[in-house]
Amino acid sequence: MSEERQLLVGVDLGKTISQISCYDSKVYEPIPIGRMRKREREYEIPIAFAVNRKTNEWIWGTEALEADDSFIHLDNLPGLLKKTDKFEIMGYTFHSKEVLKRFFLKELSLLKEYYPNETIKKLVISICDDDEKLEGLVTDACEELGIGTDRLVVQSHKQSYMYYAVSQSKELWINNVGLFEYNIDGLSYSQISIDRKNIPYIVGVERRDLSDVMPYELLLEGDDMRISYTFANIANTVLHKQMVTTIYVTGIGFEGKWAADALKELCNGRRVFRGQNLFTKGACYAAREFAGEGKLEGFIFLDEDMVTSDITIRTYHNAEFGEVVLVKAGSRWKEVDSSIDIIPDDEDEIQIVARNFLLHESKSHILSLNGFTGRENKMTRFTVRIRFASKNTCIVTLKDNGFGEFCPSTNRIWERYIDI
Repeated sequence: MSEERQLLVGVDLGKTISQISCYDSKVYEPIPIGRMRKREREYEIPIAFAVNRKTNEWIWGTEALEADDSFIHLDNLPGLLKKTDKFEIMGYTFHSKEVLKRFFLKELSLLKEYYPNETIKKLVISICDDDEKLEGLVTDACEELGIGTDRLVVQSHKQSYMYYAVSQSKELWINNVGLFEYNIDGLSYSQISIDRKNIPYIVGVERRDLSDVMPYELLLEGDDMRISYTFANIANTVLHKQMVTTIYVTGIGFEGKWAADALKELCNGRRVFRGQNLFTKGACYAAREFAGEGKLEGFIFLDEDMVTSDITIRTYHNAEFGEVVLVKAGSRWKEVDSSIDIIPDDEDEIQIVARNFLLHESKSHILSLNGFTGRENKMTRFTVRIRFASKNTCIVTLKDNGFGEFCPSTNRIWERYIDI
């Protein structure tokens, strides 16, 4: 019996289309996962259902879009689901979590055709924006499918873009990297910058919403010359005096002939790549990293959702005195929940150190243990827990666990907020 392998999976849950990929350890790259449709593989799956009102049959993807009026149509689901917990169409009530769970079940089941005897080790789902409502919905739906938070990460397109860009050959990210995305919400531009002055390299990204000057409705007018001219002007403006040598373009808005002609102008001194699988591949690369099998140890990814500091505690650990890392820079602050048990040895304080990689400075925070005095030395065990109230505000909690039968716990909890 062969040893069961574990799958590293990336899903892009876009505005209207979803894609899924799986990391292949033989070619060291994500490979697309598609569904058979009319003897061909469909990789860009519409996020849509159609429900037969007579038989209650559910069909999904392109077939759902093509279904006739005898079906109830559920289209462009992410935007609909995140607005409400349940909704009604033609007298039928639908629960958002159940609809999304049904879609993930369909999509993740495609893996069985490629890997019939393997299970998911790490699943990263990339959503368009940092939307707490949708993120919670995705997490709850996956939890009910048996994929808990120990195997699941939900991140934004912006974060998947960072993972994708730096997973390419070094010549493509040695300078700044740009991304134009054009979908039903309009045009946006994101630029990655990499600080290579220190190791690990710091990867940051800034996003600009350009939908006011290039909305999706402009594309629907069918004037290729006008839209090409508009895009060229926008691109020249945002790239002016920027050392951007690699540009990616993605989104359904770039699928027309106008885009092929307009992008030729961007190729002057730059490498330009157009495709629709950037975010699913980026999520797949991220899954590799989160599973501890990555190759990006030399990078720290930072954006507005990520902690900019390593947080350590000075203690005796593994037969030596030193610093134990509780939080790594680049962690999403909302997901941080780290703890360690300590037994003080003639100590009346503990030291927490926050080392900021952006400011290149360290802050030491001394936490007094005076409130837990009155016991013999080495007869008290504390749990030190680290969480975050915001990106720059850390919550440190001390809990008295006592020392077995010798010193029962007082159940006292001491909490402090520190700025990092």
